[in-house]
Parts: sequence; C-alpha cells; structure tokens
Amino acid sequence: MRLWPRTMAGQLVGLLLLGLVAAHAIGLSVVLTNGETIHSISRDQMIEHAAVAWRLGQLPEAQARQALATARGGNADYALGPAALVDQGREQGYDQDAIAAKLGQLLALAPDALRVSLLRHSARSGDLRIAMRRADGQWINTLQHPVMSQAWMRPLRFSVPVSTLPVLVIVFLFVRRILRPIKALAHAAERVSRGELVEPLAVTGPAEAREVTTAFNLMQERLRRFVEDRTRMLAAISHDLRTPITSLRLRAELVDDPQLRAAMVRTLEEMRVMVEETLRFARDDARSEDTREVDLQALLRDVVEEQSAQGRDVQLRGGGGALPYRCRPVNLKRAVSNLVDNAVRYGRRARLALSVEAGGTLRIHVDDDGPGIAADKLHEVFKPFVRLDPSRSRHHDANADGHVGLGLAIARSCVEAHGGRLELENRDHRDDGSRPSGLRAVISLPA
Repeated sequence: MRLWPRTMAGQLVGLLLLGLVAAHAIGLSVVLTNGETIHSISRDQMIEHAAVAWRLGQLPEAQARQALATARGGNADYALGPAALVDQGREQGYDQDAIAAKLGQLLALAPDALRVSLLRHSARSGDLRIAMRRADGQWINTLQHPVMSQAWMRPLRFSVPVSTLPVLVIVFLFVRRILRPIKALAHAAERVSRGELVEPLAVTGPAEAREVTTAFNLMQERLRRFVEDRTRMLAAISHDLRTPITSLRLRAELVDDPQLRAAMVRTLEEMRVMVEETLRFARDDARSEDTREVDLQALLRDVVEEQSAQGRDVQLRGGGGALPYRCRPVNLKRAVSNLVDNAVRYGRRARLALSVEAGGTLRIHVDDDGPGIAADKLHEVFKPFVRLDPSRSRHHDANADGHVGLGLAIARSCVEAHGGRLELENRDHRDDGSRPSGLRAVISLPA
C-alpha cells in the first residue's frame, strides 16, 4: 500500500503537514517534560494569596486568627494552627518546587519553615496546600484551588486545526499555481512523443519552470528543423538520381549483348524503384497530419475491407465495440496496411486482432502463416532496403512488384511517431495446432 503521494503538490503539502505536526510534537514534549500542571497565571496568584496570608499571620495570635478567618473566600481557606496541614508523603513536582522557591525568596523563609503540596482532582481542578511557620512555631495554613493546565489533548484539538488547515489551503492553492507550467510541459512532451506538432508553450511560473519551458521550446524547434532538413535532403537526393538512372537506361538499350543488356536494365529498374519508393517515403514523412480521435476497430475494419477487395485472405478477429483512440489515422493506417501487405506477401494470409492490456496499452496483432524469420534477423528486417532472401522473398522480385524493403521501416516509423513500439516474433503454432509456423507483428500503442 502506497501512503506517500505521487504528485509534487501532494508531496509538498505532505511535507508541510509533517512539519506542522512535528512542531506541535516538540512543543508538547517540552510541556510534558516540564511537568507543569498549574496554569502559570493561576500559580502567580496562588503565591500572592499565600504572601498576603503570611503578612496577616504575623499579627498577634488572636488578631491573626481573626484576620485569616475574615480573609477566607470561596476559592481559599486560611487558618492558624499548631501543625502544618500539608500532605508530607506526596512527591514534589515542578509546581510545588517553583512555588516554594518563589515564596521562600519573597518572604525570606527557611526551607524547613515552608511546605507545599498539590493534589489534582481532575484536568481542571486541584487542591494546593501551603504551610508557613511563624517564629513562635505556629503554622499559617492555606488551602487554594488553582486553575490547572488543560490535558495535552485538549489544546491540540483547537491549535492543530487552526494552525494547519488555513496554511494547507493557502499552500495548496499556491502549489497548484506553481506546478501548472510543469503539468503543461508534461502534457506537451507526451504529445510530441506521439509525433504531434505542439505550439510553443507560454513561459510562466517560477524561474526554474520558465527555464525548463524555454529549453523544451528550443528543443522542439531544433527537432522540427532537423526532421525537415533530413527529409528535404533525402527527397532532393532521390529526385536528382532519377535523371542519371533514366540516362543510363537509354544507353543500356544500345548494348549489343542481349544478356548484358537485360542484366543492366534489370539493375537500373531496381534502382529506379528504390529511388521512387525513397522519394515517396520522404514525401509522406514530411506530410503533416492533424491528430484526432478515431475508432481503432473501424480503422482496422477499413484495412481488412481494402485488402479483401484485392482478393487477399485478410480477416479481423474479435471485432468488439468501438475503441476511441487519439492518433493520426492516415499514418497509423499506413503502418497496419504495410504489415498486412507483408503478411499476405510472405505468409499467404493475415489475421488481425486488437486488445487492451493492463494499464490501458493497446496492442494490434498481425499474424501470418509464412516460414517466419530467424531469431537473429528479427531486428534486421526493420532496416531500409533489407530483404531476407530466400526465407521470405524467395519468389518475389523488386522489379516485378515494387517491393524494395521499406515496408517495415515505414511501419515502424509510423508507430514510433505515435509513441508506440513495433516488434516481430515467431508464432509457436498455427491456429489449428499443427506444426510451428508463422510470424506475428505486434503494435503497442500507449494509452
């Protein structure tokens, strides 16, 4: 079970709350260690009352008794007697020691001429007895009922909410304001990872957030220029190669040797197809497409219908309800179509399936019944112009069908532009449980 919050705002508020609780705990520990039980103001009053009783008790015995009896009230009782009416067996504490020390200093009493005891009845009431010995051996006894300090829990019931809640509310509002640029940056980075074009972010917030936002805007601009320059260069090279290839084709027709002429023409034709495919790849890669929400199930059905219209054995398994997904549909459809085209070309048929994994990850499977690919070659086929002869292109020639090994490279480029992943794996068995065979292409798209 995770108790600590994941978000920065939650962590900052949590740290502040821990600080406030720690401050109260430190203050509480000081109070408990001190051992104070009488309220400080009430303790001073008790000392003053005892000092007044002492002065009254210095009168002659008869007058002293009368004066002390007259001074009695609802909260105090004074008397003059031969013995000290104090609980001698009770342990001394902070309050008793403080009262004895202050009275001894104030009245110049010897330690054996002053006795103090405290009996607490409840959280708010108690009996404070003070006995002071006169020079003739008589004792002035006082009984007072001081105001006791509240139990430690009672003040916390008030101080904790009053000191914590307003601070937390204010801090939470300010933290949300401070972290708003960070959230915008995270959202923009996620969109860029999908290949979307994002407008430069507003540079707001604290200095650190402004620095990060400025760096992100600069990185995005440099990345955009790099992609445009690379695409422009690739398209220019492919376009410029078309003229010399055409010229060589005309000259090859003048060669007298039929076999040499056929070989040269075949090579030049293959070069022409490669240049045309590269030019088309560069042109499509540079084309900007808006991101929008589509139904992935409907997109896969469109691919199946288009392939089936060409007489190919292509089916969509499952076919559940609508599954909305935000993407560039033309780009993603091209990736799936290339995978289906490869599956039909080398595996005679294609079976598509769409599933939602744990965490919301979407997976598109494209299965075929071909011979598969050697494990050490599964990553090689993603490289442009790579064809694994003879395992998967034994009966196919670039001159005949225009296939030059760009299909998987284009498909992976389209998937990665959506922040996804394209992987190939050999299937263990056919659907009917017969001998192992077939290849599976897996497109993983983020939630």
